[in-house]
This record gives sequence, structure tokens and C-alpha cells, in this order.
Amino acid sequence: MRIFIFIGITLFLFSHFFSQDNKDKKKSKEEQVPENIHVFKQNFMIRPRFVLPSVWFNVSGRLVNDANSFTWKPAMPRVVGLSMKIKKVFISFAVKIPTSDNYKNKYGNTKSRNINLNIQGRTLLWTLFYRDYLGFYLFEPQKHYPKWHKDSSEYPKLDNLRIFEAGINFGLNFNKKFSLNAAFAQSERQKKSAGSFLLFVSERYQRIEGDTNMVPFPLIEHYPSTNQFSYGNFISTIFSMGFAYQFVKNKLHFTPLIHAGAGLQYQRFYQRTIGERTKFNFPTYFNFKSQLGYNADHFFVNFIYSLEFNSIPISESRIRIVHNWIEMGLGIRI
Repeated sequence: MRIFIFIGITLFLFSHFFSQDNKDKKKSKEEQVPENIHVFKQNFMIRPRFVLPSVWFNVSGRLVNDANSFTWKPAMPRVVGLSMKIKKVFISFAVKIPTSDNYKNKYGNTKSRNINLNIQGRTLLWTLFYRDYLGFYLFEPQKHYPKWHKDSSEYPKLDNLRIFEAGINFGLNFNKKFSLNAAFAQSERQKKSAGSFLLFVSERYQRIEGDTNMVPFPLIEHYPSTNQFSYGNFISTIFSMGFAYQFVKNKLHFTPLIHAGAGLQYQRFYQRTIGERTKFNFPTYFNFKSQLGYNADHFFVNFIYSLEFNSIPISESRIRIVHNWIEMGLGIRI
């Protein structure tokens, strides 16, 4: 965690240092801005947002069919957050909206944290992320327990199942006429439609832990090793490639982005009957993101849909940690 904080501070100082260039350098940079991109002069932006999140901890077998897969989800139906921009540094965080006692009894009470720090330019993107979820419920339990009905008072729960994620993403845009700032951060505005090939590198640490069996009882025969899983640490280096395009009509815009890839994963996990094991594996990664918005001179409104997952192959299982959400926000530039 100290390394994570150190990287964040270093990147912030790095960005601040380059923002102190003399006026001549600033003028030369302004002259290099493509004519189809408008740069807003305001250095501060604030954006409240409302989010409908859906996080999945999905387990499927490498050798069994999808009918025997199962999914645990955190109990967090609605989230509110705040994003702020100071020059090129973006900070965003979100908190869960309190739920009723009836909801907690039925689905549980997930504790969560979600913080992002971005340093974003027109062609380069750095993102540091921290996500932590404790407490999950079994999604669609009727698939595994035929006698269970939706009218039942409670879903099966794992109150001690925890998923922790932290890491850094680096993105590169290859077309100077396409702005990453205009695509999602909204600190610039694309005057004409444009797109670009994109390259991403991600370094991420993930930890999964729980004192009770994560495999539903009727599926234990299909996941004998996974049923003995207690905790694990996973460090992944992932390379992905993709494409983004922003369609522009005056101040209205629509931006889809997609990229996918794979990498190398170091695994160190503990199984109750075997003990600690160390392995290397090959995770897969996928990300689709789209935005529809209106980008005016002093404010913007946007709607974002995002789907992201990476895999963690263990024994006979393929674990996918999926982040899927719909987001609505209103930003003001000062």
C-alpha cells in the first residue's frame, strides 16, 4: 500500500512539474493543438455522479459446461461519487448509498471502497485504482438449489468473502486528431469526429480471501480443488489493444471504446488440503466502454456504460472478476 501511495504522489509531482513550464513552451504547445480539438482554459472541474454498479465474482470450469458456473455479487445496488480535476490530475471516489434493513437481511451488507487517480493527457493516460469489497451473496441461487424461490427471505451469503484490487494502467493514443481528454474526461472538446488505435499496459495486484467454502454445495464435485481455496494473491501484467472513436454533432458526442488482451500472472494461493502453492498462469482481459454526452463551454452532461473483466485461472476453475456499471454525471468547469 505504501508503494501505491508513493507512485500516486510521484505521478502528481511529475504532472505538476511539467505544468510549470515557461510561457514560450506553453505557446508552442498551444500551436500544436489540432484544429479539430478545443481546449478548455479552466483548470478545475467537479463532477457529481450517480452509479448503478454490478460487480461479479464469477467461477466457471475449464472442463465443465457453463451450467455449472456460479456467481457471487456484492450487495451494493446504488452508489454516489465525486470526480475532481486539477489541471491534468483527476481524482474520483464513490460510496455506497445506505440500504434498508430488509435489503441487508436478504442480500447482506457489503463494505466497499473505490478510489481512482488519473493523470490524463491528449495522447497519454495514467490511472491508479484501488477497489475493496467485503461480503457477497449468491446470484441466481435457484440454478443450484431447485427448492429455493425468489420469495425466500434471504439469499445464500458469504460475509467474509473479500476481493481487493490495486494497480496502475497506462494507455497510449496514436492519433493526434483524437483526444482522450475529450473522449471521457471532458477537459477538451472534439470538434470533428475522429478515432484512434489504442495500446494499454496494466499492472495489477488482486487478493481473494474467505474462511468458508465459496463453491455452492451441489457443485462441489465439479470444483474439488476450488472448494479447498482459502486465500490467494495474484499479480498480473496485461497487454491489451483496441480502438476508440468519437462521433460528434455540434456539442453532442458518442464515444465507444473497446480493447482486449492477455498477459502473465504470478499466483500464490492456499488450499486447505494441500497448503500453499505458487504458479504462473496466463490471464485474459476485456474492456468495453461507451459514453453519450453534451459538452458545453462551462458544463457537461454524460452517461457512461462500462464492462471490464480479467481472469484468474486456478486448478479446474476460471475465475472472472467483472466490473459492470451505468453512470450518470454532471460536470462544472471553474
